Amino acid sequence: MLNSATRRERRLLIVEDDAPLRSALLQAVSQGGFDAVAVGNGSAAVQVLSSSRVDVILLDIGLPFVNGWQVLSELDRQRVPAVIIISAQGDERDKIRALDMGADDYLAKPFGADELLARVRAVLRRSEPDAGPSLVVRVDDVTIDLAHHAVFRGASEIRLSPTEYVLLAELAKNQGTVMEHRTLLRRVWGPAYADERNYLRTFVQRLRAKLEANPEAPRIIVTVGGRGYRFGEPPVPD
Repeated sequence: MLNSATRRERRLLIVEDDAPLRSALLQAVSQGGFDAVAVGNGSAAVQVLSSSRVDVILLDIGLPFVNGWQVLSELDRQRVPAVIIISAQGDERDKIRALDMGADDYLAKPFGADELLARVRAVLRRSEPDAGPSLVVRVDDVTIDLAHHAVFRGASEIRLSPTEYVLLAELAKNQGTVMEHRTLLRRVWGPAYADERNYLRTFVQRLRAKLEANPEAPRIIVTVGGRGYRFGEPPVPD
């Protein structure tokens, strides 16, 4: 769990056009121990992102001038902070579209302050360096340096979101082993997400697009029947 000192060092950007809700969100995250700034439209959000460091964005989709989809698209061209979509549009298609475009989580309105803070803490945990194994894992031309949170395809470093990296690292640490859907969902997103297959499917597709030579015929993250996914080939028996 992130301690209070770590939380105060983390900066949140709230992008919400409804003024009373924006004020309530700002109050909730501030009381939760986070430094935060709130803006009411997408244009202001882009300006904040271009001029200062942000660790987590709470992003409404239905914004004036520059909507949330446009902000999310802009984020894909730069280093991605963790993104939690907050939206009254609870349609499953919107959720999948948001995840496809790089969001880490999707929170449908209305929601409580406790749930919001839990989601923020969860995405921050995924972006925190851990004391994992000093291990380098390779499959084909992809290299994952678990000690330094670095991923390379050939000589080029691949930019991953915090959640993409945690999922890839979980698969890589279990190279050659089939990781069940529910196991991956619990370890990466938490117990409350154990049945959210769409999250897992979407993030695997995102990783394949960045890592596979041919995402339609994956060799690095392999689907294993209806069970789950495997990183690389299974070990060859002696």
